[in-house]
Amino acid sequence: MLEGLGPSPRRCDSRLPAGPVGRTRARGRSETGELGRRRLRCRECAAVISSERARIEVAGAHAHTFVNPAGFVFEIGCFRSAPGCVGAGPSEAFFSWFPGYAWRVQLCRGCGAQLGWSYGARPDFFGLVLDRLREDEDDA
Repeated sequence: MLEGLGPSPRRCDSRLPAGPVGRTRARGRSETGELGRRRLRCRECAAVISSERARIEVAGAHAHTFVNPAGFVFEIGCFRSAPGCVGAGPSEAFFSWFPGYAWRVQLCRGCGAQLGWSYGARPDFFGLVLDRLREDEDDA
């Protein structure tokens, strides 16, 4: 079970974005090695979710820290793509952490763990909970 999400990882009521707590700095090349060479995997099942190459900045940073209405704190990273995720439920515009963007819950395609949210409003992006991912070196 994922902490802070209620009794089930697929329950949506405690995942409603509310507002920023503050921002954290994006990791630079010296901390990630050769940028783009790392795959990001689901911490629960090791399915490939995205890559360092897909990292982007939104509102001036890659990583952001937010709290939801239930009081749970999430550190998310912004990514242009997350092919290892699948959307769950409808898109919602209320309580968006990013003004002007509607959000939709995103689950791991492999195990169904909630990994974050997608945000739609051109350009679309994914906000993935960083402690629900792990990095590994790309074999290529």
